[in-house]
Amino acid sequence: MALFQRIAASLLAILAMLYSPGAVADTSAVPTEKTTIEIWWHEYGPFTAYVKELIPAYEKLHPNVTINPTILSSADINQKISVALATGTGPDIMDNDASFYLLYYTKGVLEPLNLDVFGAKSYSDIIAKYTTGGLAAATFAGKVYALPYQGNSMSLFINNKEFAAAGLDPKKDAPKTWNDVIALGPKLKIVQGTRTVQKAFDFPYHSQRWEVQDFQPLTEQFGGKLLSDDGKTAYLNSPEAVKALTLWREVTKAGGDPRTTMNTPSNPNQDFVDGRVAMWITGPWATPQVQQSPVGNDFTVVSLPQVDPAKPHTLVYGWMWGVNNAKPAAEKAAAWDFVRFMLAKPDVWLGKVGFVQPVVGVDQSDVAKKFPYFDVHMKDVATGSWYLSSEFTNEITQALGRAIERVVYDGADPKASLDQAQAEAEKVLKK
Repeated sequence: MALFQRIAASLLAILAMLYSPGAVADTSAVPTEKTTIEIWWHEYGPFTAYVKELIPAYEKLHPNVTINPTILSSADINQKISVALATGTGPDIMDNDASFYLLYYTKGVLEPLNLDVFGAKSYSDIIAKYTTGGLAAATFAGKVYALPYQGNSMSLFINNKEFAAAGLDPKKDAPKTWNDVIALGPKLKIVQGTRTVQKAFDFPYHSQRWEVQDFQPLTEQFGGKLLSDDGKTAYLNSPEAVKALTLWREVTKAGGDPRTTMNTPSNPNQDFVDGRVAMWITGPWATPQVQQSPVGNDFTVVSLPQVDPAKPHTLVYGWMWGVNNAKPAAEKAAAWDFVRFMLAKPDVWLGKVGFVQPVVGVDQSDVAKKFPYFDVHMKDVATGSWYLSSEFTNEITQALGRAIERVVYDGADPKASLDQAQAEAEKVLKK
């Protein structure tokens, strides 16, 4: 058994070297003096648990380094980081959605990746270890400024028991189109008196960022886009976006009462794991949470519903670690070394948290091969566009979220509501 364990440990070490963004770190680049670094990240149970495992493991290897964590809600992490960075304070290591790093770069608050710490000769060496476009959201003027710990699809999760109770087969009857989702509404929705106790499907009304995660691919399925490629021109009230929001309204009406949600930014999958919604769009990272819930392994994952399945459009989004360039040199070096340490085992991230690091070869690991519906998630990644990116991502997202909520909650006309969002977006884009 001891021999087997040594062999397994050796294989894992080799796997980590193959996947790690920097295979051999330059230990001379890491400070040996007493150093304290601050790390901020957004709350998600399995994610927080794993990072909290990594902190003492790193401190054991580097007794001179102390790592202080701060855990924030995903709903306000960008605001709190932005305010702190603007005053020259904030954490050494920041966590945020990939779409915000263009803003951070423009503001001049990011420290480029420390090549010595990663044992790399050039930024091209780092980029080559990632899948095509995997570092695009944080590569500026040829330098890499942040590294992703996840690059996710958004696919459709189905509660098998709730499908079976309605006389449906979760594989044969899984929706391929949004019209299919609408048709399944009456079969899966359960209403007791005036209260919806089980929704057939729901969009993510707990977060405006999540709303846009679903609205962007829906708009693209109609042939439109929300922003120009340079992020400087908005098309929020285009005919395609109006069609998308009109369809969104009809899907919501068929699925159930959106006001009944118990989802929160910190627990975005709560309704699905508690059995209050039969179909739910989320990423592969939700898998461990679902498996540990009453749903267990009794779920199915299929590709994101489409307007036209022959022309699929999905979405990819990710979260990244960046380093604050306002900090002393020793702290920045230690910060990048801890980022390197955290990302060294993509297979463990996948197994424990469900996050897919967009590195070359991760799909060949044993963990990936055993991960439920990994092929479905990768299929949706292959047809996905990255979440919209602009210096004003936050403002544009909020304008779109308000437009969606006016239609759903207040009965506003989709075109009029998006016209208002477009005016709001144009105001900030002209700054």
